[in-house]
Amino acid sequence: MRDSALHIRSLTLPLTAKRGRGLRSASASQNRRQGNESMYKLLIVDDEKIEREGMAEFIDWNTYGIEIAGTAWNGQDGYEKVLETHPDIVMTDIKMPVMDGIGLIRKLKEEFPDIQVIVLSGYGEYEYTSQAMEMGVKYYILKPCDEERMLPVIEKVKDEIEKTKLEKRKYDTTVKKLLPLAKEQVFRNILLNRETSRKEYDIFLGKMGEHKDCVSLLGFRNPAARFDALEQFVIENVLSELYGGENILMETAINKDVLFLIGERDIEKVEKSVERIREEFSRVNGQAIQVALSDTGAIEHVSALYTQVRELFQIGSPSDDAALLYPERLSGFEGHSAEFFRLDKMKAAKDYADILFEVYLGFMKMNLRGVEAEQKKRICGLVYQVSCEEKEDDIERAFDWDGISSDDDTLMRTLSVLIAGLGDIDLDSGKEQIRMKNILQAVYSNIRNTDLSIRYLAREVLFMNEEHFGRVFVRSWDKKFSTWLREVRIGLAKEILSYAPETRVSALAELVGYSPDGQYFSKAFRKETDMTPTEYCEWLRKENSADQGSPENG
Repeated sequence: MRDSALHIRSLTLPLTAKRGRGLRSASASQNRRQGNESMYKLLIVDDEKIEREGMAEFIDWNTYGIEIAGTAWNGQDGYEKVLETHPDIVMTDIKMPVMDGIGLIRKLKEEFPDIQVIVLSGYGEYEYTSQAMEMGVKYYILKPCDEERMLPVIEKVKDEIEKTKLEKRKYDTTVKKLLPLAKEQVFRNILLNRETSRKEYDIFLGKMGEHKDCVSLLGFRNPAARFDALEQFVIENVLSELYGGENILMETAINKDVLFLIGERDIEKVEKSVERIREEFSRVNGQAIQVALSDTGAIEHVSALYTQVRELFQIGSPSDDAALLYPERLSGFEGHSAEFFRLDKMKAAKDYADILFEVYLGFMKMNLRGVEAEQKKRICGLVYQVSCEEKEDDIERAFDWDGISSDDDTLMRTLSVLIAGLGDIDLDSGKEQIRMKNILQAVYSNIRNTDLSIRYLAREVLFMNEEHFGRVFVRSWDKKFSTWLREVRIGLAKEILSYAPETRVSALAELVGYSPDGQYFSKAFRKETDMTPTEYCEWLRKENSADQGSPENG
């Protein structure tokens, strides 16, 4: 049992000696209240009743800008009082029953990190004080306590609280200024399929609210030049006024486009807004601008919606009578390139083999969906034009697609070479590059042929020595041709199962160059994936179900 009487003498005598100072401080206290200085709420936690009540009652806390929030007799009681009173400062003893001071400090640091803690430490309790300091406690008072020992520490804690509040206000002000720019940048990165962190993506999703599963993209394009700041301001204000600011979720500018993510696809309302905006531009500077509205889609597909908007710009023209371009208005707009081609993968391709893989996969998807030859050519043109825009260099690039044949092989070779050119991938600088380009093109032209082998290509297609072919290939890929071919075929099969899981194993085997009985195909598939095609489909189904049900995708 502690010497409580001795403690009361040490606590009371200074109060008695300084009672006059307390009276003299009344005017200062009044000035503090008139100046609206914050009162800080203090909770005292000590298992000794006489000490606890002595500290709470015998000091004129109001004089020092402190309001007693309450007292508690152990850590658990103190924790419950914290939940009830929300103090700014907790002054706690260490050795207490039920829950000691260390346990209380641990809970406060985990759940209420902004609360400042003062430790009341007796002689011989340095080990406990050290634990408290390791948990971030900066302030302690050695028992027995008196006013002269307590008040300087209290003043330091108050200064710490004010400093923290000031830093938080500055931080909040900075964040408030930067957040719109940050959200716009995240929106832009997502539209362009650039790498985005989970935290950035959460910022983007947080802006969507109830619209996560139903958004559209509205794009404005000035074919002559980029919109300046004033022109963007006019578009935004007119659109907000006529379409409703609450329906505009995000906006950004990319090259010659100003883009708005909208949560309600009301074509009639959009058209009225667009007519007004086009009138303004025509009146002020005689410019004809293009406006396109995508289909509705889930927020995770917003990049594909941007691809669709860019395709609409390519199909339409600024002089069109229609004020607004959208898929339902354009005849022959059967789907869009993002349904078949992974433009982000094509853009990120490191070599020509990667590009050919993506182009061939796109044609496999189009064939599965029954897309006709002329529509394939049209889609290839859109893929190229949209890929050109990804360069963001304002260089006009054009290709006469009408001047080439519409067969799959010609279209695939043409598109793959054009995309390689955009990626600065060397195909023709030397004999080795030209030879490898020809080999890769020959592989994909014959990939459905069950007889495809190094011998077949060397003798029947490329007319070169078989051994030389093998050496060239191993030198380029550091693996045998048969191994590489199996990896490509099974890679294509996996992508098709992901795109069209209803595809039968026998049909899939034929698509990638195996016999339709599926036995050899299933064996090769297992060698690459450790699963049969059927098991892989089941795995995909479970993965998709898990993604749709997770909080991150909610």
